[in-house]
Amino acid sequence: MLRGARQPTGVDEDGGAVVRKSEKAYTWLREEILSFRMQPGMFIDKIEVCEKLGVSKQPVTAALTRLEQEGLVEIYPQRGSYVARLRLGAMTESLFIRGALEAAAARRLATEGNDLLLHTLKRSLEAQEAAISSDNPGRYYTLDQEFHLAIARAVPFPQVAHQIDIGLATVKRCHELFRPDVRSIRGSYEGHRRIVAALEARDGAVAAREMTDHVADYGAMLQNFAEMRPELFVG
Repeated sequence: MLRGARQPTGVDEDGGAVVRKSEKAYTWLREEILSFRMQPGMFIDKIEVCEKLGVSKQPVTAALTRLEQEGLVEIYPQRGSYVARLRLGAMTESLFIRGALEAAAARRLATEGNDLLLHTLKRSLEAQEAAISSDNPGRYYTLDQEFHLAIARAVPFPQVAHQIDIGLATVKRCHELFRPDVRSIRGSYEGHRRIVAALEARDGAVAAREMTDHVADYGAMLQNFAEMRPELFVG
């Protein structure tokens, strides 16, 4: 069942620290799902996952439970675990939560000022421009995720970054399934530029508004996808 899935390439040691097996299983499974190597509705065979990762069932079970909480896995008693189907209502709600949190983060960071963050974001904008110019949407999507996570992680509340990461997963699943055109990618990039400008100007109100509008654009994109391919969405 997992024959087409990518083999894990990581090892159990990272910088001398032992990576917990449940974290290893979680990270691998999450990437397989978000990359669509594991398709929506696909049965997840625990035994095959254990064999691929060289771990016991316990860490895989813990990873699946964590992924269920993020809306990426559906677990049915006596039936097993499945890759979550695309649920429009849940994905829309996730984007709403993400937009509210990112707007609050942008407002706070703009008001307080954060030179290190601004440096990071400006470097990101340069890389994003290069990705667009070289017609590399895959690279742009990666930079897009990193851009938003950099802002989220700059706020001293770990749960903010965690919840925003869940919202970003919603967008990533859509990007893997539908390839937005150059115009929409350019629009996303321009939104990033406006957010950085507001942060640099230390204008909290504008930063929050730009972030709200930017995330709302993703919501509109999701709705368009659902209208184009309604058979892929439920709920």
